[in-house]
Amino acid sequence: MKSKERKANINIEVLLNENNLPDQISWFASDSKKSNDFAKAFMLSFWDPKLKNSSNIDLWTKEMTMEEMKFFIFQNLLKMSGLIQKSTGDQELSKLIKNFASEFGKKSNVLK
Repeated sequence: MKSKERKANINIEVLLNENNLPDQISWFASDSKKSNDFAKAFMLSFWDPKLKNSSNIDLWTKEMTMEEMKFFIFQNLLKMSGLIQKSTGDQELSKLIKNFASEFGKKSNVLK
């Protein structure tokens, strides 16, 4: 590691029930001053440069309502719009995703 580099960890803990379904999700980031945060859902994606493919983990607890899931997906679509803009500078793709997110929000009653 270079002298100015440092290491950070993100730990995710999933408590499973007898059917191996998530009962509780908690996470902790080593850079955070907060203790464990709890979540009802998470989506995690990694890009594999050799396979040129993403690996994903999507989990949610039974406490996650349908309304919350729709809002969670809506927020992630908006996040992807910003991510494509920030990472590539492609305003057209960013706008396309943002427009889709808006339509999704209306259809799912997240936006009124």
